[in-house]
Amino acid sequence: MKTRDCYLLTFLFVLLFQAVSAQHAEVLRDTIRFEEHAHLDLLILAEDYHELKKSGGLKEVFESFQVDLNEIQEDLPEDIPYLVEYWHQDNVHIQPNPILKSYRFSGERELLENFRNRIIIYDVANKMEAIITFNDVAALLDVDFPLLAEEISNQLPERHRFLRSLEYRQDPSNQGLILSQDRFTGYMDMLSIRAGVGANVYQNSFLTDISGEIGIHLNQKGLLKDQFYISNNLLFSFSENGGIITNNFTNLGYRRNFSDDRLKPNWLGVEFGLVTKRSGALFKSNTMRLGVNWEIVKNISVAPQLYFNGFFKQVSPGFRIGIGL
Repeated sequence: MKTRDCYLLTFLFVLLFQAVSAQHAEVLRDTIRFEEHAHLDLLILAEDYHELKKSGGLKEVFESFQVDLNEIQEDLPEDIPYLVEYWHQDNVHIQPNPILKSYRFSGERELLENFRNRIIIYDVANKMEAIITFNDVAALLDVDFPLLAEEISNQLPERHRFLRSLEYRQDPSNQGLILSQDRFTGYMDMLSIRAGVGANVYQNSFLTDISGEIGIHLNQKGLLKDQFYISNNLLFSFSENGGIITNNFTNLGYRRNFSDDRLKPNWLGVEFGLVTKRSGALFKSNTMRLGVNWEIVKNISVAPQLYFNGFFKQVSPGFRIGIGL
């Protein structure tokens, strides 16, 4: 392969990986909710609820929070709704709550007022955030938050790669907590079938193709993160006398979604293919190819490729732009 082609292909690979690494978005999180309708509503958001169970960090954070809440209670306003932002082992901010009043509809379409005050606890180490809403800080001080955290942690289910929503309620028989709801949220695993067309450049020849693909997408914490697939590319070119020449590649591939934004996925993968139907002189009977496939926007992909005649012999670069249907 010519030195110029090597440099060009290397540049394309670097460009793809830089674009992938630049994608960041808010991470979807597991939710844990506990409602004590008379006094408080507790919502815990965690990137992985099982980390709270493994580290014991939830109880430690709530122990510190309860001590600090006792120290700042006299500084909390009485006449307006307020918001407390509490960074574990860092700092505390007290400010007016930007939401003066909020309401929700009950199952009977009755309008109910939500709690007025809010405390947000941030724990960077455990990648956790807890939101407590309430009306009366005196009632909040009577809550044993370390015990509450311990009971929640003890009843957390085993680790799972699916995004999870957990709800706890008071057990009237022993005043403890019971896990009342455990459900998966976000995307599930799914099968996919795709078709499309493509434009290819190989050895100074321009080829078009019709492609088909079947694959399985695997979910990770509410996002489709991994895909394994098999695909087929039927390539068309023209002979010197104007006749149509067809060649077919069958491929196995893997893609990874490097985005945490479910509305803007960023799929990058590798693909290995073998020629399974050959005509003309463009490809040999033992031609194979290795490529990187990047979906730059929805249903449009680019793929730098390397073609080999035999096992990594007679290497030639290629390039494909694909449009999914």
